[in-house]
Amino acid sequence: MFTFNSGILDKTKLFSNFLLILLVAGNIFFSIQYIESIKQQNAVQSDNTTTRIQASKLLKLFVDVSYSDRVSLENDVIQMNDADITSKWAIFVASADAKSAQSNAVILMKLLTNKLLLN
Repeated sequence: MFTFNSGILDKTKLFSNFLLILLVAGNIFFSIQYIESIKQQNAVQSDNTTTRIQASKLLKLFVDVSYSDRVSLENDVIQMNDADITSKWAIFVASADAKSAQSNAVILMKLLTNKLLLN
């Protein structure tokens, strides 16, 4: 029937197709970025949960400790791979008297509870 042979409609159609392809590519790119950020966030939350569980187990053992459980506690401290907790544990174990052991124990317990709450 009627056909337009002017180049205006062809240029408009070409521009519309280009714009559509650009928008679809942008959506795909941002979707991939969003999915990757969600994966990273989940990995961080998983690591924090593991640290919290280990700290809570150590804190429970520390509160209920007997002399025979000390080896178990030391193994748990080593397995946590946390330099702060390991150094505070070493200071606690090296305490010279009961008074310094109590103050070092309080410092260690505060650190453990902070690890529970902040991670």
